[in-house]
Amino acid sequence: MIKEYLKEQIEKLKENPGTAFGLLYPFVLVIILVIGFYYLSNEANVAQQNIPPAVGLKKAVVEDLTIQQPKKIPPIDVYTIAKPTPELIAIGKKIFTTTCAACHGEDGAGAGPGAVGLNPAPRNFTSNEGWINGQTLSGIFTTLTDGIPNSGMIAYDFLTPKERFALAHYIRKEFISNPPKDDEFDLMGLDALYNLSEGMDIPGQIPVKSAMKLIIDENSSKVQKAKNALNKIMKDRTARPVLLNKVTDDLNLAISALANSNKWKANKESLESFLTLNVNQNGFNGEIFNLSQSEWDLLYNYLNGLL
Repeated sequence: MIKEYLKEQIEKLKENPGTAFGLLYPFVLVIILVIGFYYLSNEANVAQQNIPPAVGLKKAVVEDLTIQQPKKIPPIDVYTIAKPTPELIAIGKKIFTTTCAACHGEDGAGAGPGAVGLNPAPRNFTSNEGWINGQTLSGIFTTLTDGIPNSGMIAYDFLTPKERFALAHYIRKEFISNPPKDDEFDLMGLDALYNLSEGMDIPGQIPVKSAMKLIIDENSSKVQKAKNALNKIMKDRTARPVLLNKVTDDLNLAISALANSNKWKANKESLESFLTLNVNQNGFNGEIFNLSQSEWDLLYNYLNGLL
């Protein structure tokens, strides 16, 4: 009896598959809910990344700039330096060992100790895939000069052009099999882009703290000079401040502007040019256009004595 009933129901399901889905739907829904609850209860474990902590890394130390004298980088001939020599390879190897191996690994496979946690991972030089600027000499030089945005690859423009070429030669020789060659137009474009045949001037640098101190000291001396001049004017009981008050709307601003520059001190004409070119912005007003030559003489001598 039961066997016949089941057989009859199976035949009905074959004739109408939608009925089967209706019967199975509650069971499917229950399975989905169970999976969902499991995921929510284990979300922390599911989302966790199993990245091993960096071993042996010391606490970051923020160091100030070092004092560097300005220097001039001599021009280079890209067509000559594009040819690898034992000297360039040796220079490149030294730079790679001390600067690049920490992230890229000594074997160039991108798995150095400094690569832990970096996303994207450092370049695997032994792979031909994913090179942003290509494997040509000019392409690697471009990467070293400009860096790769949104990655751990910074610009190595602190290296001289010769050092960057040397490093590129070493990478190509040591890690890349059959590296592509640059044609004349590649090298010509590289020279034009970075002015390699013209050389470059590298400005000197001083520690930030020292630079800030110089700025503060310089401004402090100017502020003090202006204060001293204003004190002299306030204490002056003669008729000398009368002319100055006549041609100024903001005495504090006028004296500060004069204390901040020495260009006007050369002669009376320099003072006249300095004031008239910046009138209404430096505390002085339009009355200075009505001064006679004798009054300019008086004003120049008075201001020179104050500042």
